[in-house]
Amino acid sequence: MESVAEIIAALGGPTAFGVICGFAKNPCARGSDMLQRGSIPVIYWPRIVDAAQARGIEINNDILVRAHLPRERLASAETEAA
Repeated sequence: MESVAEIIAALGGPTAFGVICGFAKNPCARGSDMLQRGSIPVIYWPRIVDAAQARGIEINNDILVRAHLPRERLASAETEAA
């Protein structure tokens, strides 16, 4: 997974994602907000990782970090590592 959109989709879309993050009121709106921004606040990452593991989906902190890096910075880091 390379983007916030892919992470949200893998976990069931904006509504399911909002529920995973713990939003009792308007989980769809909150999940949609993060999808639109392309950013998930770090405070929700442990819940996301736990939910992904429970579903057998490979999402961990490293994947979340990469999803938040600007594409050009990610490409540069991958080139340096090679």
